[in-house]
Amino acid sequence: MGNTPSLIADPRVIPATQEIPETQKAFYVLEKNTDLQEVKVEVKTDVAVPKPKSGEVLIRVVAAPVNPSDFGVWTRPSASGNDYVPMVAGTEGSGIVIASGGGFVANRMVGKNVGFVKPKNGGSYQQYVIVDAMTGVFPLSEGVKCEDAASHFVNPYTVCGFIDTLRKRHTGPLENIGLVHTAAASQLGQMLVKLAKEENITLINVVRREDQATVLKDIGAAYIINSSEDGWETSLRTMMKDLKINVIFDAISGDMSGTLLNLLPNGGTLFAYGKLSGSTCNGIQFTDLSYKNKKFEGFLLTNW
Repeated sequence: MGNTPSLIADPRVIPATQEIPETQKAFYVLEKNTDLQEVKVEVKTDVAVPKPKSGEVLIRVVAAPVNPSDFGVWTRPSASGNDYVPMVAGTEGSGIVIASGGGFVANRMVGKNVGFVKPKNGGSYQQYVIVDAMTGVFPLSEGVKCEDAASHFVNPYTVCGFIDTLRKRHTGPLENIGLVHTAAASQLGQMLVKLAKEENITLINVVRREDQATVLKDIGAAYIINSSEDGWETSLRTMMKDLKINVIFDAISGDMSGTLLNLLPNGGTLFAYGKLSGSTCNGIQFTDLSYKNKKFEGFLLTNW
């Protein structure tokens, strides 16, 4: 363990709650690859622990999730087209604020259990992160463990984005508002089941295994389609018609894109928000988009 950073000698700064080491471990993505199995990674053990500036806090990371929004980045080319620079992975996480760089908000965070996003010293897969106290730190409610709040941001806000987007795109009586969700047994899917019930939104959950259906039934899901069963397409089409649902959020893509668009009622909207199939969107028919006035769009939390 190294010496406590000198910044805490500043009388405007709350002293650190524990000794801070000089170096830390961090999980780096060294080289991207379209094949996830070929992505090159390394755990570095000599990464410097940064010191927070005014308005920033230092967080000791307790937990960070492995989400498709994390590892999906490892398989995509850099948006700028420039050569990839090795970086610490991870989007969000949770931990304990152990030091402040000064400032009213930052000082009040010291000692608290928090969720965080957008670390300034790379991703969340490292032992210590620097985060803007105003925009990237979210104190946890009393009794909430850091381990239970690692995925406090991306999935919950995506679920909120689904419901907000649904309300804007739904056509027909408001009492019939609802949506279809694929890969519905995911952590995001389970959150959606709970929030949809609170918001009086009808939800059709599409899964591919019976054990996944059981998970959803146990938390109160009313409508479940198992895509591994014969005739599931007919069952889904009938259920959407009976429940007057015309919006789908799909996490799978690949051939599922064309299948879902075909099943969608005329005038409805299919949103693609994931690529769990590992394949691009296939099977989109011109007649669905033109004569049947169906819409096929992408959904991304940061664009919501």
